[in-house]
Order: sequence, then structure tokens, then C-alpha cells
Amino acid sequence: MEAADALGPQAGALVVDEAQDLHRDWLDALLSLLGDPGADPVWLFMDNNQDVYGVRLDPPPGFFSYDLTVNCRNTQAIAREVHKKYRGAVVPEMLGPPGREVELIQADDQAAAVASVLERLCDREGIPPQDVVVLSSHGFDHSRVASAGAGRFQLVKEPQPVGPYVRLSSIRGFKGLESPVVVLCELEDIPDETLDSQLYVGISRAKGHCVIVAPAAGS
Repeated sequence: MEAADALGPQAGALVVDEAQDLHRDWLDALLSLLGDPGADPVWLFMDNNQDVYGVRLDPPPGFFSYDLTVNCRNTQAIAREVHKKYRGAVVPEMLGPPGREVELIQADDQAAAVASVLERLCDREGIPPQDVVVLSSHGFDHSRVASAGAGRFQLVKEPQPVGPYVRLSSIRGFKGLESPVVVLCELEDIPDETLDSQLYVGISRAKGHCVIVAPAAGS
């Protein structure tokens, strides 16, 4: 608010994506940057199924609610898995192509399993490494998969334009983004209270295919 007071009006409209993660005082500060807060348009795009931080923004009085009812990102196969974790009164329409089923691979050594998946997808199936992202419950610096490596593929924090580089990110850090192919791993470390929401976010990042690497049964 102090910065907003110092800067004064900066905008004639406000668009907030991932607004479910916004604290109300953050929104108040952003609204104060509008030239005419009472008249300038404000759009808040939110999905409470993606509440992975335990923050739920209730729009201020005067806001109108509109439901976005069509899933345009995922294949139908992925959308079906996403819908298993979906909570809401509106059932989204699945507009994507049929797609391939979500894969579940159980392994004692998840790093080796991820490396094997990348080899199959990128080498044998010809998917560019830049079209694959590995999502973990951990950030890059705390991921056992990242520290172990992935065979001939180098796991990196930031996307690289060419070469055998595959981005690895936390699920939370990749929220709001998407990738043609997503490989999920280290899911056993997700806290129970955010498990459904993080799975919802992780699987829904995949536009064309999703592979889930999980611990072997009984381990």
C-alpha cells in the first residue's frame, strides 16, 4: 500500500490470473493503482481447485461471477483424470481430442524411472525434450530426482531452447503454465491437506500426455 501511495494511479484496468492465491490486502493494493477504482474494469480469474497455498480469495462486494465451462487445454483422457480431483457445481465440457491414457509407473527408484520415461518419450517417440516438463512435490534444489539426474538428459530449472535439457519444477512453481507432456514424480511427499489440489494442478498442466511415477506398491 505504501508503494501504491507513492506511485499513484498506474492503470486503467486490472486483470489478475491465479487470483485464488491472492490475499485480500494484495488485491486492495492493486486496486489502489487504478485511476478510478470505482469504475475501471477488474477481472479476477480463479480456480479454487488449485488452492495449493491455503489461501482463498472471496471477491469483494460488487463483483459478478461467470463460470468458464469448457476445458480447452487437455485431451479428454487427461481431463477425465483431472475431473476425479475436481470439486465444483459446474461440470466442465471436454473440448480436446481423445488423447492417450494417463500412464502410472510404479518404481522403487523414481529417478531411474523418470530417466527411462524421458528416454522412451524423447528418443524412441521423438518428442522434443523442450516439450516435456518433470513436476515434483519439491523444488529443484530439494528434489532427489533432480540431484540424481536423468541419464543423458540434463534436468534444468529454466527451459532451454535446444539440446537434451528437460525442465524440472515443483508443481506449485509450474501452476498457471502448461506443457505438451508432463511427468509427475515424488508425489508421496505432498502433505495430505494439499494432495488433491496438487494432483489436480500437476495433471492438468499436461496438454497431450501425462506420466505419473509413483513408489512401488508396498514401499
